[in-house]
Amino acid sequence: MTGMEKVSMRLAQRLKTEEMPYSVGTLAHGIEIFLFNLVGLVAICLGSFFLNLFKEVIFFFAFFYFFRTITGGVHLRSPWTCLLATLVLMLAGGFLIKHFPLLSAPYAQLFILAVSGLSFGVNYRHAPAAHTYAPDKPAIQQRNRLMILIMILIGCTISIILVGYTYQLSMTYTFAILLQSVLLMPSSFRLLARLEKTI
Repeated sequence: MTGMEKVSMRLAQRLKTEEMPYSVGTLAHGIEIFLFNLVGLVAICLGSFFLNLFKEVIFFFAFFYFFRTITGGVHLRSPWTCLLATLVLMLAGGFLIKHFPLLSAPYAQLFILAVSGLSFGVNYRHAPAAHTYAPDKPAIQQRNRLMILIMILIGCTISIILVGYTYQLSMTYTFAILLQSVLLMPSSFRLLARLEKTI
């Protein structure tokens, strides 16, 4: 049992009452997920602050996390490895956004349209990904897919309209949905499975 699991179990045992419909194990698991997310958020904030990427990373993370919560995607087996990979991806995304060349409005709009079109196609075909916490009822999956597709269309439209005013925010949205879509593709699942076997 890891340190995080021990802390989660102790907290769950203290919080559990007889009226609660959840078992101590279920509570402990929920607390562990919350603590991992909290540690990840703190690591992302600190890492981005020290690299002078705070604003870029926070917006990138917010867009990415919002979409990923609905669609799911590839996950690493170890929570700590997953946390490290997320940290690296968020910092790399923030760095890319900060240093992405300033395109003229028509080229920026074309880039946003192309990435949004690609993301729309990937999400139409593969969202939501099957994972532990996603509902497996077809009606809910269909609703989530429809939600994500509508959000991509709305986000794309807003980003194209506002790119002349909020260039960096439009690009942040664009790169966030691109990463979310890449992590939803079956090839990402296969690549990660191969990597986890070799590590």
